[in-house]
Amino acid sequence: MRGFKFQIQSLLGSGFFTGYFPFAPATVTSFFALVPAYWLARLPLLSILVIIAVFFLGVWVAGDLEQVWGKDPSRVTIDEVEGTFITFLGNPVSILGLAAGFILWRGFDILKLPFIDKVQRLKGGWGVMMDDVLAGICANLVLRLLLFILPPLRG
Repeated sequence: MRGFKFQIQSLLGSGFFTGYFPFAPATVTSFFALVPAYWLARLPLLSILVIIAVFFLGVWVAGDLEQVWGKDPSRVTIDEVEGTFITFLGNPVSILGLAAGFILWRGFDILKLPFIDKVQRLKGGWGVMMDDVLAGICANLVLRLLLFILPPLRG
């Protein structure tokens, strides 16, 4: 039986157990992260603080869980929470904009541009988290452009 620390890390690292979903756990976690991301987008200072906290928590949790579950395990989805939050940072959106941001975020995360893929090779929790940070930044920038071009996406 694993200890309390492992149970807490499993809870947080799996995005409150959404990482255990039998198919597309990263997408499922990202979907559930949309609700807090939507509200955080309207509170930029709080959003930045939450993003920083989730990042360092994720590095710690993912690093420890990799030792148990192997390299970048699919159950670890705290990085998807991070990427979702970054996508909407400073981008208050409508429901339509939320859908656009979600599609952009998942696209950048799944496609893994070459420079993002290289970062994933970092050791431990750093690699798990950093590729999603970069994918989230890419999604954020494209979403900003879309919000400028398509006013109905703005919140």
